[in-house]
Amino acid sequence: MIELIVYPKPESAKLINNSPFCAKSEIYLRLNNIEHKVTEFKGNPSQFPNKKLPVISHNDKIIPDSSWIQKYVDNAFDIDMDSHLSNSQKAQGFAFTKMCEEYLYWSLLHERWFIDANWKNLVASYFDHIPALIRGPITNMIRKATKKSAIGHGMSRHTDEHIHTMGTECLKAISDFMGDHKFLLGDRISSYDATIYAFISSVLHSPLGPKLKAEAEKFDNLVAYDSRMYALTFLS
Repeated sequence: MIELIVYPKPESAKLINNSPFCAKSEIYLRLNNIEHKVTEFKGNPSQFPNKKLPVISHNDKIIPDSSWIQKYVDNAFDIDMDSHLSNSQKAQGFAFTKMCEEYLYWSLLHERWFIDANWKNLVASYFDHIPALIRGPITNMIRKATKKSAIGHGMSRHTDEHIHTMGTECLKAISDFMGDHKFLLGDRISSYDATIYAFISSVLHSPLGPKLKAEAEKFDNLVAYDSRMYALTFLS
């Protein structure tokens, strides 16, 4: 059995995980009916490869990173969710998932971590396992390191307004491309939907990014997609 190790899960079932990357891996395992258990890790992830979550443990191997987890699962269980796609469609799927992971993610992170009102709520929900006496200094240190990474990426060099606009543009691009289709690349699900759904659910169901959440709610097809994917992934 695969053990999926993730950051602590929120109370809202539809949010799946505060980390869209942890959510992505859980979604992928569920969509492919892979037997697994989810372990919530509350400590410092620096003990794992890449010093981040998610990771999976399987056959005495530790596999980090949601994308490499997906590749490992495909190889280990002989899975190909994309056999029906053309090379052009695969290229489109790749482009949209990387837009989410390398662009929308940083806009989402910025609103949660660097808007002060949202940061206070994030500390209460993400870091409640840290003793209250030391929670402030530790979380401020984590926030400072995260800010350094965001500036290094380039996103946090922009104003709050511009960062919000860039996140909204990503949501609009997904909505426009998906149109009336059931899934990202048509009416048949593909591996790329694991990523798209992870990010859409993270935007729609987290109270920590209220402005992006409000923007996402304007796209009826994204709201319907989220409901459809939730039913397929968790209720079927």
